[in-house]
Amino acid sequence: METNHYGGEYRRVIAYLGLLVFGIGAITLTPLLVTFLRPLTWSDASVFLITAIASMLIGGGLWYIFRGGNDHFLSAREAAVIMSSGWFVATILGGLPFVLGNQLPWLDAFYESISGWTGTGLTMFGRVELVPPIYLLWRSIMEYLGSAGFAVLMLSAVIGPEAIGLYRAEGRSDHLLPSVLDTARLFMGMYGLYLVIGTVLYWVVGLNLFDAVNHAMAALSAGGFSTYTSNIGHFNSAAVEYVSMGLMLLGSSNFTIHYLLVRKRGFKALRDREVYALVIVLSLGIPLVYWGIRPIYGLTSGATRAAVFQAVSASTTTGFGTADVSKWGDLPLAMLTLLMIAGGGTGGTGGGIKLSRLATLWQAAVWTVRQRLYSERVVLRHAMYRQGELESIQQEEILDVAVVVFLYMITFLVGTVIFMLHGIPLAVAGFEFASALSTVGLSAGVTGPDMPATLKITQMLGMWLGRLEFVAVFAALGRLVPWH
Repeated sequence: METNHYGGEYRRVIAYLGLLVFGIGAITLTPLLVTFLRPLTWSDASVFLITAIASMLIGGGLWYIFRGGNDHFLSAREAAVIMSSGWFVATILGGLPFVLGNQLPWLDAFYESISGWTGTGLTMFGRVELVPPIYLLWRSIMEYLGSAGFAVLMLSAVIGPEAIGLYRAEGRSDHLLPSVLDTARLFMGMYGLYLVIGTVLYWVVGLNLFDAVNHAMAALSAGGFSTYTSNIGHFNSAAVEYVSMGLMLLGSSNFTIHYLLVRKRGFKALRDREVYALVIVLSLGIPLVYWGIRPIYGLTSGATRAAVFQAVSASTTTGFGTADVSKWGDLPLAMLTLLMIAGGGTGGTGGGIKLSRLATLWQAAVWTVRQRLYSERVVLRHAMYRQGELESIQQEEILDVAVVVFLYMITFLVGTVIFMLHGIPLAVAGFEFASALSTVGLSAGVTGPDMPATLKITQMLGMWLGRLEFVAVFAALGRLVPWH
């Protein structure tokens, strides 16, 4: 019986992975829309057509062979395996066009792919301006859809209410609506509306339509890919930077708060631990970054402008850049590293530990100290504001938060040490790996095509772990490799 049970589990996992492959194949056709914005050669188009057709045939075949009638139920373990292994499948399929189009070697192509799907934005392209537009659009599409959780949206359409396991396996917890499918649809509707607004705003401040679409996708997805090597700094425009910061904050913040602001609670929804944490983090981070770069810029508005933009970019885990941070020194690099680790909102597109977790841990520490100051007979209420309502915080939630933060910091330390073993100074090593682990995309000059293969793989694993927030990964490993 147990063998048959496991056999059924594996059949379902393979079937849904097949469906995921089919979906990625369909998505691979979307870069062909670049024909409406830039000239397209047949050689570049054929690369995406071949990848799309092969993926759809293979994925559709797996789904047809292994699906089990109307049995769509997925256990938490199955969901963890699907989401964890699904990112490897997406990485391979997303990287194929770069290989087939002779744009990047295999490892670099897979690096570019996982950087896109996870919404990181670190790149293996040396000169982005030399890359054909269709590949730049493909990078933006990957980060836009990957950060939105396209896999959950697609699979939940088939699975139905039981898709809650997939939703949680991807590190998502907030529900705009009771149904996972309805939540995903509403999220994508808001996300699509923001893309239109962002594209128009970029166009208004001077970007052409191709650049506007790509940068709007990158900003909202907290991705950071740009159509220029010097990123947002290429435009040297305060207006472009203001639009970028607005979209970065919008995309990385909790979409549930956006929904409640408009539909239910009004400004009351801003009474939220994540909103408070964001204000505090930026209020501390921006002055420290400014203090660190003041010797470089002097007492000019340029120092303030650079400090504010890079702090917001790091905190939202977007990775847009207007300056060469490799010249900034240890203090601003350390501050930006801490901002990247803190991360964005829980129900947004940002990475990192997430502000809600940090706020919960901080409050738990305060509660612990206060409890020691009172008599043991005094019971203190443990509650925090969440989306306008005061909610009780249970010990189980604090424990879950502590586990994720612990795993994150252990991984961060291991990755930093690996970078240091390659002769990279501590501040830069921590900055580079935090950028990958928190899916940010900023670099102090280390990340690039000439980087050792071991460091590329280290960052790729960091992106994968950071995107799935660890627990789903270990649950999947526990399912595939029995511990007892």
